[in-house]
Amino acid sequence: MNRRTFLWQGACSSLAFSARSSFSQQVAAIPVLMPSDTHLAALAQRLTGTIFRPGDPQYEQLRKGYAAKFAAHPALVVRPANTQDIQAALSFATSNHLPIAVRCGGHSYAGYSTCDGGLVLDMSGFRSMTIATDKSHARLGGGMLCGAVEIETAKAEVATVLGQCPSVGVGGFLLGGGVGPLMSKCGLGCDNILAAELVLADGRVAKASAHENPELYWAIRGGGGNFGIVTEFEVALHPVSKVLAGIITLESAEPRELLRAFRGFVAAIPDELTLIGLVSAEPGRKPQINIEACYVGDPSEGEKVLAPLRHHPGVVHDTVQIRPYLELEQMTPAEIPPSYEEHCSGFFAELDEQRIEIFAHAFSRAPFPVECFFIHLHGAVTRVPVAATAFPLRRSGIAFDVLAHWNPPDGQRAASEWTEALKTKLPVDEDGNYVNVMEREGENSVRRAYGANYARLQQIKAIYDPRNLFSLNQNIRPA
Repeated sequence: MNRRTFLWQGACSSLAFSARSSFSQQVAAIPVLMPSDTHLAALAQRLTGTIFRPGDPQYEQLRKGYAAKFAAHPALVVRPANTQDIQAALSFATSNHLPIAVRCGGHSYAGYSTCDGGLVLDMSGFRSMTIATDKSHARLGGGMLCGAVEIETAKAEVATVLGQCPSVGVGGFLLGGGVGPLMSKCGLGCDNILAAELVLADGRVAKASAHENPELYWAIRGGGGNFGIVTEFEVALHPVSKVLAGIITLESAEPRELLRAFRGFVAAIPDELTLIGLVSAEPGRKPQINIEACYVGDPSEGEKVLAPLRHHPGVVHDTVQIRPYLELEQMTPAEIPPSYEEHCSGFFAELDEQRIEIFAHAFSRAPFPVECFFIHLHGAVTRVPVAATAFPLRRSGIAFDVLAHWNPPDGQRAASEWTEALKTKLPVDEDGNYVNVMEREGENSVRRAYGANYARLQQIKAIYDPRNLFSLNQNIRPA
C-alpha cells in the first residue's frame, strides 16, 4: 500500500506536503566524519538536553525521515531542552563547519529533516502548548506535532489551521505556508501566525510580530526555515468544533472525466468550503479521485453546496457528514511509514483541457502507482495581497503535487524519468509554487516559486543569516 492510499483509506489524506529529487540524489550509506571526542564532551557539558551518536539506540530512528530515499548519516543528533541548548548547538556546528538540519516531525519530502555528516537539531524537546483564557490564540512550542495541537484545541472547541497528518511538525508546516481544510475560511497556517520567537544564526533570540522585527515576521510567513530556529509560535484560534466534512470518491475508466468533474465543481464555491482532490492511478485498476470536502458554516447551506458533487454519477463512496473537526483530523494514522517517491509540483490558474489531456495521458500510461494532489486555492487564501507575506500563491487556482511510487533497488530511475517527462510537457505558471511540496530543485526553482517576493526575501536573509547557516531547506540565498 502506498502512502497516499494509506492516508486516504477510509477517510482523509495528509495535507503535509514536502519535496522533489532526481535519480542521482538517492543517498547511500557513507562514512560519518565525527567531531573529536574532546569537542563532543565539551558540547555535552554545555547541554541540558541530549546528544545521540552513531551506535546509540535512538540514533537510527532520528537519522531517518519520511523520505526513504534520503538515508543520511549525521555526525550527531542534538535534542535541545531549552533555548540555551539551541544556541550551544549552533555555535558548535559553526565552529566545526557542520551543516545543520532541523527535525520536528521528519516529514520533509526533500530529506531536509536530516543530513550527512552534519548536526541534526531534534526539536521534540519543545513540545509545550498553552491556550489563552479567551481562546483567541495559543502558544505552541516549536517542536509540537499537529495531532497533539488538534487534541488540545478540540477540548476548548476551537481550532487553528493545520494539515491532517498528526505526526507532522507545526514548524515546517507553518513556516512553508500551511494548507489545510480550514484555509478557505480562515486563511493558511502562516496567515494565522501572530508572533514567533526564534534563535537566529548568530545565537541571538528575536521575536517576530507585526510590531517587533516586522521584516522578519513578513519573511517567516511562507519563507520556510531560512531565517532561524523557531522555539515558539503564537497562532490564532477559530471557533470551530463541528464541520460538514468527509471524502467523496469518484471512479471512472477514463481519468479525463474525473478531472473534468473536479474542475467543474471548484469553479464557483464559497469561502466556507475547502476542496482538495487526490487522483490515484494504478496499473490494472480504475482511476479514482478522492475529493476531501470541509464546509465550515451552516450545515444546511453546506449540504446544498455539496449536493451536485455528491450526486455525480461517478460517485462510488461518500463519507461526508456533520462530525467533530477533530474526527476529521484524526482520520489519518498517527504513524506514517517511510516511502520511496518522486515528485513534480507547480501551480496553474485553470485546469483546462490541455492540462487535463496531459495529466490523463500520463496517468493512464504509468507502469507504477501514481497520484496527484490538486489543492484548490480560493477564499481567504487569495484575498491576502501577494506582498503582504512571503507566501506567493495569492491568486485563485490549483497547486498540484504529482508523485510516482517506486521500490528499491532499481525502481527510482523509471519513476524519475516519468515525472521529468510530465514536468516537461505540463504548462505551469512561471512564478509560484508551494515550497512545502517541492523537492531538491535548486536555486532557480526556489526563485521561481517565490516570484516577486524572492528579492525581498534575499534582503532579509542577508540581515538575519548572511552566511546562509540555515541552508538545508528550500534555500533563499542572501542578497
